[in-house]
Amino acid sequence: MNLTYKAVQEVLRKAGIVMSKKGEVHRINFFSGLEDTAYYTTDLQDVLDKGLAMSNGRPRSGGHVRTGMATGTRPANLAPLLRLIVNRESGVADRPRG
Repeated sequence: MNLTYKAVQEVLRKAGIVMSKKGEVHRINFFSGLEDTAYYTTDLQDVLDKGLAMSNGRPRSGGHVRTGMATGTRPANLAPLLRLIVNRESGVADRPRG
């Protein structure tokens, strides 16, 4: 599967992770995260995997754990986005399920 920067950025943003790029290097971090929590890589698949892993169990500023993330599962609202990335990258139109 060929990932695009914008597609990965959209998924990670929904998961609470901010993504930027300088040259060939991608940087991910928590929103308002400090440099010591930033992660750098040149591989988009690594960015997606590490970003989703970073979002799992991440407490909010109030100390509350996000629903569905404390157990290591992806939030339900990411499933349609991940399906959309797979479908867009494989050339298949995203069809509503029903």
